[in-house]
Amino acid sequence: MKVDVALIHAPSVYDFRDRYLYATVISEVVPSLFVFDMIPYGFLTLATYLTRRGYKVGIFNLASKMLRDREFDVEGFLRDLEAEVYGIDLHWLVHAHGALEIAEILKRYHPDSKVVLGGLSSTFFRREIMTNYDFIDAILLGDSTEVPFLKFLEEGPSRAPNVIWRENGRIKENEISWIPNNLDEFIIDHRVLVKNLMRCRDLSLGVPFCSFIEAPIAGVITVKGCSFDCVTCGGSKFSYSSFFRRNRLALKSPQAIADEVEGIAGLSSMPIFFVGDLRYGDRVEEVSKLLRELDLENELIFEFFSPPSRKVLEQLRRTSHKVYLQISPESPLEEVRRAFGRPYGNEQLEKMVRHVEELKFERLDLYFMMGLPKQTPDQAHLVASYFLKLREISSRVDAFVSPLAPFVDPGSRAFVSPEMYGYEILFRDLESYRRALTSYHWKYSLNYRTVWMDRQDVVSSSLTAYEELNKAKLETGLIDERAYELAKRRVQLDREVLKYVEMGLPLDRVKESIEELAIKLDAEVKKSLSLYPTRDLAHCIKNPLLRGVVSFLAR
Repeated sequence: MKVDVALIHAPSVYDFRDRYLYATVISEVVPSLFVFDMIPYGFLTLATYLTRRGYKVGIFNLASKMLRDREFDVEGFLRDLEAEVYGIDLHWLVHAHGALEIAEILKRYHPDSKVVLGGLSSTFFRREIMTNYDFIDAILLGDSTEVPFLKFLEEGPSRAPNVIWRENGRIKENEISWIPNNLDEFIIDHRVLVKNLMRCRDLSLGVPFCSFIEAPIAGVITVKGCSFDCVTCGGSKFSYSSFFRRNRLALKSPQAIADEVEGIAGLSSMPIFFVGDLRYGDRVEEVSKLLRELDLENELIFEFFSPPSRKVLEQLRRTSHKVYLQISPESPLEEVRRAFGRPYGNEQLEKMVRHVEELKFERLDLYFMMGLPKQTPDQAHLVASYFLKLREISSRVDAFVSPLAPFVDPGSRAFVSPEMYGYEILFRDLESYRRALTSYHWKYSLNYRTVWMDRQDVVSSSLTAYEELNKAKLETGLIDERAYELAKRRVQLDREVLKYVEMGLPLDRVKESIEELAIKLDAEVKKSLSLYPTRDLAHCIKNPLLRGVVSFLAR
């Protein structure tokens, strides 16, 4: 296969198929599995942007393919994949191992092509990467790469903004200077993605994430940047301004948002998730109006960073027949929540819950975490009890819990000044993170401990909170017995793997259990725990011909 630009998504750990790795609770609240197989949204905008300017772009999700096909020959595929430029995402640090391993393989087989990284983590570690990994030719810097990538292709790195590169053995850098404040030019043409699927002729290689085939969901980015300062987040206001030179939000206009939704709805009826709080830029009323006019079949999911007013909720409720909401209070305790960077109280949250009930939203999902400032191990029990309290207000409430894992993000306040927030950061250089990711149990990949919890406390409290929350969901009828038992088995296996690791025992005897519970049944677990509304991909596709192709490729 030959393309101009090959965008490649690696698993978090390149050779995970040859290792006994178990880290499922880390990815329990996102669609991807423990190897974080979801491609970055930037691949989609970049592919659209470059395709419209005449470039042949391919998106290849190696992580998804490797999960689906244990015998897939990664090196053989990369050897036969020809491109002028290979772009690999190193956005979140969980891909530090896989991204660089894939880059090295590509450079070995294609020494005359350019191997380029992009994303927040590669931007943060750019000097270390360029100094220590000579198979990387360049890194596109910052949170947006469309224009810099085009300039890189057309005129070379010296005339492109936002790039660090190697030239005659010397490292050169054009600092971040292109920082878009409007996202309207960078919407996704989903026909590009269909063409990419046809080019791949392999559903597992061309989908956004592995379980997309069983449980598809589309996303619409509405904003870049953030006005909140959650202390462990590498995408916080502090991180953006300090390391990525973004000092103001970049917004997508209501019309551009509606156009992108219309493109998705024209192809499929899959749920659509709006990434970012639409109250930024005061866009709720206009977006709601435009979405109503589309008369969508799709279920819609909106997220908030703080509880919204009833007026906002009334407007969003009318956008589709089924509307879901999400908010992350992080902790049932206001003191912990505020210390983390979420400045609102339980009274505001509970008022939102009452509005959700009165307006008959389909569901309100709440997300909690363990490993936060001022959080102690005994607080693990509070997640389930607070969930049950909120269920007394509304039966439309659901909840999820996970550890703050695996990393406190580089560039976050807690990473830069850990003592101020009660953290100790255990790894600083990139190679240490690469090694940590290959740990047999996720406890040893955690890059932090706190004044209140060591790494074992984070593990124990996370598993306890997860267990008790699922028990509460079983008691309230949110999940059935099979879903509960599957989740319970995953927790039991987590504890068993950790015991083996700490006793120095081989993991051969739990290999089959890891294969079953971490990979084969992951999509079923997420579906049964109602992470988001699901129907399989083929049933969501509207075009009969395309539906037939998808059904054929899914076999």
